[in-house]
Amino acid sequence: MHIVIAFLTALASLLYALERLGVDIGWINPWSWSRRRRWQQQVHANPAFSLKNPMEAIALLLAAVAKIDGDISSDEKNELRSIFEQTFRQTPTEASALLGSSIFLLGAGDDVFSRPGKVLEPCIDSFTNEQRNSSIDLLNAIASIGGEPSELQVGFIDTVKSVLFPPANGSDWS
Repeated sequence: MHIVIAFLTALASLLYALERLGVDIGWINPWSWSRRRRWQQQVHANPAFSLKNPMEAIALLLAAVAKIDGDISSDEKNELRSIFEQTFRQTPTEASALLGSSIFLLGAGDDVFSRPGKVLEPCIDSFTNEQRNSSIDLLNAIASIGGEPSELQVGFIDTVKSVLFPPANGSDWS
């Protein structure tokens, strides 16, 4: 027993000395480590995957459809602004700000292009059936601005459609 007490005393003295010397020993505390880890994951996460407003998420996906096969043309930008003004009932200033923030969040777009379901995940429960149907119509409208939608655009819209309208997981047999 006296050996255990001596070991614990030596360990406590060593940790106290390291702390007094300026060495960070906060990593020993599991609660502090967990809190720090959670914060780092939140800070380093892609902000496109934390949109909680369905309008912002669909605005990002509309910008993604326009940009998936190259840069966004001026016709596509104008159409996006008019959709934001008419469908989302935004003022011209708010529509321009929503377009700018959507393009900024999109960035290079690789994450959003490969995982549109993750963009919709935080807000999927907030969508009404009318918003789901309208979203697909808006995506198709943006895709068809330059003529026929490209294969990338069609594939992206199909992926979004499968997220918004998941297949029924019930069987025919009760």
